[in-house]
Amino acid sequence: MDPSFSTVNDFLRQAADAKAGKKEAIASSISPHLQDPGTVGVPPSFARGINHLVNNYGDEAYRQIALFALGKWFETHTEAAEDFFGTGQLPEACACMMDATRISDSLHLVCEVGSLGGSQEWKEMLEKEISQAILEDIEER
Repeated sequence: MDPSFSTVNDFLRQAADAKAGKKEAIASSISPHLQDPGTVGVPPSFARGINHLVNNYGDEAYRQIALFALGKWFETHTEAAEDFFGTGQLPEACACMMDATRISDSLHLVCEVGSLGGSQEWKEMLEKEISQAILEDIEER
């Protein structure tokens, strides 16, 4: 142990302080990029998961993830529109429906684009995964 540390706690405290300084420097260097409205990103762990799927199933993984995400986003907007219509908030409801229409258009566009490969492998994986999930759900009941 370095003689400048009198206790293990001192060492741990100074190590934590050094790490905090590095975190602050990293945060300040990436902050301008994250403030840019044109920046698109996902958490690194999510990106690693996507990369794993693409490595195994080709660009069909991107297609399926895009369609799934757009579908969920569409659902969120249509449900919000229903809530707004139900409470008489017509401008908000119309804004949600306009957004839902744009999302729907995006869904249709992505549906028309085929993948370069992996669609059959993706379907086989999905069948196995869904079958297993259903089986586990049945067994839990």
